[in-house]
Amino acid sequence: MKSFFFFLLTSLALAACVDTATSVTPADPDWLRLEIPSGGEARQVAGDLDGTLFVATTFEIYKTSNRGKSWELIRRRHYGPQGIILRHDTLWNVTNGGGTPQQKFVYDRYADYTVDGGKTWQKDMNPTELRLQINAASATDGTVYTIRENSTPKAEDPLSAYVNPADILRQTAEGTTLLALPFRHGINALHLDSRNRLYVAVYGTHVPETNRILSSLTESPAVVYVSRRRQP
Repeated sequence: MKSFFFFLLTSLALAACVDTATSVTPADPDWLRLEIPSGGEARQVAGDLDGTLFVATTFEIYKTSNRGKSWELIRRRHYGPQGIILRHDTLWNVTNGGGTPQQKFVYDRYADYTVDGGKTWQKDMNPTELRLQINAASATDGTVYTIRENSTPKAEDPLSAYVNPADILRQTAEGTTLLALPFRHGINALHLDSRNRLYVAVYGTHVPETNRILSSLTESPAVVYVSRRRQP
């Protein structure tokens, strides 16, 4: 009986820490590809690849402290999507989202938070609203990166549309340009770390024949792209 319980505990520990590849391809000069074990959609990113990086999916929050070689599941909920706001050493799990295509936010009051990397969670009793824009990120030099969503109206139903691959706009004092990307997905959120590396939380599978994005399965890996060098 003791052997059985030891095997069970060992299996659970291994399930919470899964090795994953961290690069798009060995030859890609500009981007790393991080695969989180499950979740389907990467909803949001916080932190730093060289320290601790947190990724929120629809129902889960993961973290890695070894540049994505393994991931630890630190929270799973029965509703979503999950949002995260990191300030200093405190990570809040926020569950409300909204806004417009131009400005999308995650926000919450009385959100759960952790100060030990997800080992324990507490309820924030401060009524002040936590809010973070997730479809744009600003670099230290004033450059702003923004998600541009693309879609094609359905002929049979003009009020709905097919999702096409999203773009990232780079806005400087000289004007706005498209950021060159080696991937084609829908994009949920952007994040810049202290070194101005850009993190892109994506979803969906691109179908080249129709240029449409198909929804991600919840059990499939969630994907985040990270610029190898600082932006811009």
